[in-house]
Amino acid sequence: MNSVLELFDGYGQFVIPVAFVLIAITIAIITNYLSSKQTILREFKKSRKKSINSIKENEYAKIIGHAKYVNDPLEAPLSGRQCVYYHVMIEVKGDKSWRRIINDVQSQDFFVETATEMAIVKSASIQKSTSKCYLVKDYKENSGFRNDAPEKLKAYLKQHNKKSTGILGINKAIRYTEGIIELNEKIGVKGIAKWKSLKDPIEGYSYSKILTFEGSKKEKLLITDEPKALIRIQNKL
Repeated sequence: MNSVLELFDGYGQFVIPVAFVLIAITIAIITNYLSSKQTILREFKKSRKKSINSIKENEYAKIIGHAKYVNDPLEAPLSGRQCVYYHVMIEVKGDKSWRRIINDVQSQDFFVETATEMAIVKSASIQKSTSKCYLVKDYKENSGFRNDAPEKLKAYLKQHNKKSTGILGINKAIRYTEGIIELNEKIGVKGIAKWKSLKDPIEGYSYSKILTFEGSKKEKLLITDEPKALIRIQNKL
């Protein structure tokens, strides 16, 4: 027993740091596995892309197509681009790590057009518990020492009761990312199919019913513009 204790005393200074590193790696792996991106990639891989008119009522199905406006588009707050969906994340640098101060997701209903077929995604009214969306963050900026935040970013921060500067007006170290779904962008959607009767005709659409997608806690409505997801869809054909 004494020899074991002596061995532990000799290597204890190495065992504890190694244990912390292993725990950190394990947490990172689990976090990545459960992320929206990886969850959607795994779920998309399970099924084939389908044509809209072949999808049955209540089927959990996926399509790939191009986003089209239903209403006047949204304006992405950082880049000013027109879109149907945006996700903005802003993080500020603390003493040792980055801390998220804004996680803003906004969306509206939009069409998905595939060849001559069209479906509608009711994203304006979806609940977080029944949906999951991952958008590629293709707009990235940062501000900090000797690098003032642009006026558009300052205005957006002010809307959320945040500032880009701290004590004595010194710039905070902040990073900003934004992902959007814009007009005609290729996206993938997977959800529970519901065929709805049209009360009013849609220009260029000759059918009396249109496919809509919904989600549940078990079979979530999934939306993404991640290229890996779209490639996987195509490779399943």
